[in-house]
Amino acid sequence: MRKLKVITLEDDVDAVVRSLDEAGIVQFIDMREKVEEWNGILASQVVSTEVLTKCSDLLSKIDASFENLGLKHEELHSKKIPITKEPIEEVLAKVEQNLAELPVEALTKCSALTSRITQLIEILGVKPEEIKEVILKKPVEESLAEIEYELSEIEKTAETTGLIDRHAMVDRIKTVAAREEIDVHKKLAEFARVRIIESKPFFAKRLLTLKKLVEKARESIEAETKLGKTHESLLTLRKIVEIEKQVAEEQKKFVRSAKTIYFEAWVSEYNVKEAIERITKVTAGTSIVTDDPPAPDEKVPIILKPVPNYLIAFEKLVYSFGHPTSRDVNPIHALAITFPILFGIMFADVGQGAIFVIMGIILTLLRRRIKLEEVGDIIQYLLISGEMFVFLGISSIFFGFVFGEFFGPSGLIHPISLGKIGPFYIGGFEPTHEPMKMLKFAIFVGAIHISLGLVFRFVNEIRHKHYKLAPIPICWLWLLIGSLYMWAYWRGISNISKWFADGSLMLAGLIILPLTFILVFTGIAEGFMEGVGFSVEVFAETLSHSMSYSRLMALGLIHAETLSHSMSYSRLMALGLIHSAMNYLFLVLAGVEHGYFPLASIPLIAIGTLLVMIIEGLVVFVHTLRLHWVEWFSKFHTGEGIPFKPFKYT
Repeated sequence: MRKLKVITLEDDVDAVVRSLDEAGIVQFIDMREKVEEWNGILASQVVSTEVLTKCSDLLSKIDASFENLGLKHEELHSKKIPITKEPIEEVLAKVEQNLAELPVEALTKCSALTSRITQLIEILGVKPEEIKEVILKKPVEESLAEIEYELSEIEKTAETTGLIDRHAMVDRIKTVAAREEIDVHKKLAEFARVRIIESKPFFAKRLLTLKKLVEKARESIEAETKLGKTHESLLTLRKIVEIEKQVAEEQKKFVRSAKTIYFEAWVSEYNVKEAIERITKVTAGTSIVTDDPPAPDEKVPIILKPVPNYLIAFEKLVYSFGHPTSRDVNPIHALAITFPILFGIMFADVGQGAIFVIMGIILTLLRRRIKLEEVGDIIQYLLISGEMFVFLGISSIFFGFVFGEFFGPSGLIHPISLGKIGPFYIGGFEPTHEPMKMLKFAIFVGAIHISLGLVFRFVNEIRHKHYKLAPIPICWLWLLIGSLYMWAYWRGISNISKWFADGSLMLAGLIILPLTFILVFTGIAEGFMEGVGFSVEVFAETLSHSMSYSRLMALGLIHAETLSHSMSYSRLMALGLIHSAMNYLFLVLAGVEHGYFPLASIPLIAIGTLLVMIIEGLVVFVHTLRLHWVEWFSKFHTGEGIPFKPFKYT
């Protein structure tokens, strides 16, 4: 990524922005935040409110024309808007003039007259009949004016004679009769005989004739101007106004002197040459353009590469937290592996995992047949998560075999052991019967997960060229693995007194020494006090974050802030036990024993499975997300990146 620095004349800035808009290759930097750096030499570019108001008014007029003419507002794909060097004000003035020249007013009048005639015909109950061919004897504008005048007279006459509202007419006659002593029945008979009976056939025929004349006038207008051409012209004018509005709003990010405009923009290395050529061309070589590499600690936009469909859901989980910077490791692919694993440990069940897989396949097939833009946000998220549900289901099935659960600890399958590493058993036990084995397994998984985050942190420091900080994640990893080894060697912290007696050398080499190195390296890079504070923070997080994974075992065991991150992995154990316990509850209620499922137990097990999958599935998903966002991302992913969004008409 390169940074363009451009100085151009005030008269050329509109053309420059239009040209860059057409290419869609640069992202303008908001210079208003840097105005104070120039000490009054440069000031913020002020865009006239009249220009923005004019744009909004023209867009409203054009949209009203679409509605009045019954035309669809759609995208204009084929028409390319030529780049002009004229100021925005002159472009908008030409748009207004071209809009006035279009036969929009005449066509709108035709639509309005047709609507009024049709409404009156329906009120009078006029039956359709064949009308001879009509001819417009005068120009269209005059003919429409005469038709409008005659229609107004018919409406007045129909109202006074009671043709439109007979009840209102009777009320008026009664009022006059009471005042002037007129025979009401005689007056009504006279109206019925003379006005109503004689007027209705005449009005009916005349209304049908007027409707025919209006249709003839519309056909005449369309023949002369072609409605399709009018439609395209309106679309073109609307696109021009929208572009000019975006051009004006984008210029708010610029700064200026008396006669020149200065702006900066990010552009990819592949498009630097094109961007400079475009600026030079539209300004006839009067602009000054330089391209520089970004400063070492400058926030550079990251170009987001498209991911395969099966990673879209994981991408949204990562970017909901924040985007990586341009030099950071993007954790999407790693999260697509670790997220299902942690979810599967907490939601270990062969039967319910299979349901997740089936649901994921159905959602994936539906997404291929449904247009995502036509459904709501919730349905859209479900559809794009189809492949993720499949991964979560496969992981749940795998750990269901490892922990021996099929719709809970039903006894139908037996746990499968994958081995043992020191005191850590990888499967081969039921979590509800041997919770301490599950706790150790959860902490072991947490240590691996945090270690991966620290490796990513080391890579990030090297990429950012923070060589003084690069040893810190290595020392942190040393501390984490050393603490885990001591915890396993001395069989937990219940024998912590031995750590300081028989294991004092081990304590010094595995815990105190890496903490000292962290203090030294942080102090060299950022100062002594920062080193002390960060060392304490690292020690606390090493304990608390690892234990947080015991939630894969006993939710709610951790309450102390200083133990929150290592201990946080205790949730792997917590939710694993809760999952087993909830399923076991329904198995007991249904009378399932030793893998035998009575026929009468199936409805209750089905209801229990549904409740577990909805309630506990959501809880497990949230806690899996927390382990990544809080415990894992805090090691390497700041989420402070800026996505590269090039300026382009949309």
